[in-house]
Amino acid sequence: MKKFFAVVLLALLKSTSAHTDNIEGFNIENISIGDSALNYYSDYQLDNNLLDWYNYSYKEYSTSLLPGKEIYDWFKISYKSDDDNYIIEGLVGIIVIKNYEDIKCNKQLDDRALNISKLYKNTTQRKKKLYKLAYNPRKVFQEPNPSGKSLATSISFDFKDGGKIILSCYDMDKLTNQMDIPIKDINQFDTFRIDIRSKVLTNYLEKI
Repeated sequence: MKKFFAVVLLALLKSTSAHTDNIEGFNIENISIGDSALNYYSDYQLDNNLLDWYNYSYKEYSTSLLPGKEIYDWFKISYKSDDDNYIIEGLVGIIVIKNYEDIKCNKQLDDRALNISKLYKNTTQRKKKLYKLAYNPRKVFQEPNPSGKSLATSISFDFKDGGKIILSCYDMDKLTNQMDIPIKDINQFDTFRIDIRSKVLTNYLEKI
């Protein structure tokens, strides 16, 4: 567990820049909002790793699940469905946690949030949220559900340009972890996530 959080700290240190208060100034493994995903992955990779069984929930956007390049196990990259340039509107860096410990994860959320608030002076940090989840394979972005048996803890930051960063720990219930389905879904597993959203994606998700 200590090794995992050391990796998270390194990930955040490599992901931030003190030179801008715009969401495009924050990067994960040198990938930023506003970049073309084609700079990092081929169109074949993007198209063949679409979370296509979700698309009817988010008609205007497509999301591809792709392997991380260094620290993160996975990336979710979201872009407008009709955009041939695959301009990144949403980027989620995901680290799978094999031995989840709630107390340690919450402490690390606080530490990493402090790191971001120091680097980005003009962001607004929201209060930490703890909410229940019910695993839903139709959703790219999992939503609170009071009947759920899984838990998520998150801290979000609002940027001046309308973008958003959300730090989250997902503690999925044992049944969801062990669910035997033909295609495994990253949302089944315990994870630490850094979720970066452009203004347009943030506004879109708030409306649906």
